Parts: sequence; structure tokens; C-alpha cells
Amino acid sequence: MAPLTLSAPSIEIHPLLLTQSTFAPFGTAVSSPLLSSTDTFPTYPPKTSKIIPANQNTALKCLDASPMVNNYASAPSQLKEKAVMNLFCCFPRSLRQHRKAETMGRGDGGSLFDVRILERHPYTTQTFIPLGVPPEDRVRYLVIVAPTLPSSSHSTSTLLMRMGPPDLQNVKAFWAHGGQAVTYGAGTWHAPMVVIGDARIDFLVVQWANGMQEEDCQEVHLDEGVSVVVEEGYTKEKAKL
Repeated sequence: MAPLTLSAPSIEIHPLLLTQSTFAPFGTAVSSPLLSSTDTFPTYPPKTSKIIPANQNTALKCLDASPMVNNYASAPSQLKEKAVMNLFCCFPRSLRQHRKAETMGRGDGGSLFDVRILERHPYTTQTFIPLGVPPEDRVRYLVIVAPTLPSSSHSTSTLLMRMGPPDLQNVKAFWAHGGQAVTYGAGTWHAPMVVIGDARIDFLVVQWANGMQEEDCQEVHLDEGVSVVVEEGYTKEKAKL
């Protein structure tokens, strides 16, 4: 079955920084509680029930850093699922120049990333873990998500429509760096991974799957309209956290 194509509103989204609080409605942002310069066991480790000493005081263990949700028991097919770990090698995305910069004859007005596809995994969380990219690196990635609209109860509706299409009026975007992992909540609409910069990022991706396409991954295509603003020079200066 061909993916559903939705008419998209004409909106430009300015990304927020990815933090646990900003991303909470859509999933979990994961990062170390320590500064990147901390190379010895801290004299005064963080005092919380979620962070405990481990390995003979040579490590800190952060408990339940991100949930792993498996809702395949409610999938229509009742096919048996399994935990899967895949490696995605994601290359930098193409951007287009912002029209405002074009009309002013300037080349420093930033660029746009056009969101043309959204997908979701209706019965499982999905976690992206970047490999080998330090937080201060020039390469970043965009996390683009959308809420879900009310579902259709019509008996002839597809599984996608019965579970609700994306709310394109409320798409959000977040800047993430190589020291952050991200978990999309089960059923959260999101864009395929968007790397910004001049190098690829490899991600280890953890989720559940049962092998049935419509239950593992639902996808919609978008008409032109939804764009994310990428400020000129962001990945070189402004993204240093």
C-alpha cells in the first residue's frame, strides 16, 4: 500500500535545544549528568536514588535512563515481537536557502530543512544512540516530532487512521548533539533522522518489532509547507553547549 500523502500547512519551525523537559511530551532525552571534563570518580557524586556508585566506585550507574516500552500485545496481528538493535549510518541532509536571504541578496540568512516524511512505531519506543561523536563536535542532529490527532473510529479506516494521523499544525524540532541519545515514545510521530553538518553520524537504534510493516512502522508523506529553520553557522558556534 502506498504511503498516505497529507496536505501540510505553510509553517517555519525554529528548533529548541533538546532537554529532558522540552522533549518530555514526545519521549526521553538522555545525556550524562557529568561534565565532559569529569575523568575521575567524583568526590561528591550526585545524591539521587537514580544515580548510584558501581564497579567498586569506578563508575556511576544511572538507573532507568530511558524506558523501553513494548505494546505489541495489543497489535491486531498478534505476531510475536522481538527486541532488535540496528545500526543506522546517517549522512548530512540537503538544505535550501531561506527565501528571506534570497530576496535580500544575502548568503548568511540561514537555510531550511523541508519535512516531507513523518513516521511512527505504534507499539514500541525507539531509541537513537549516537556513536563516537563528542558533544563539542561540529555535527548536530535535528529531532523533529508531532503530536497525534484524534483517531477515526470508522470500520473501513486504515490502522494508521484508526490510531490517528500527525498534527501538522504543532510540529516541533529540537537540536541534539553527539552526547545525547533520544527515545521516541511509542506511537510518537517523528521525521527520519536529520543530520546537520559536514559529517555522518552513526546511530545504534533499539526497539521492538514483529516483522509486519504496518505494525512496525507507519509512514505519511507531506506536501510542501513544513520547514525547519537552520541558522547559518549554528553547528560551528551556536551549538556549543
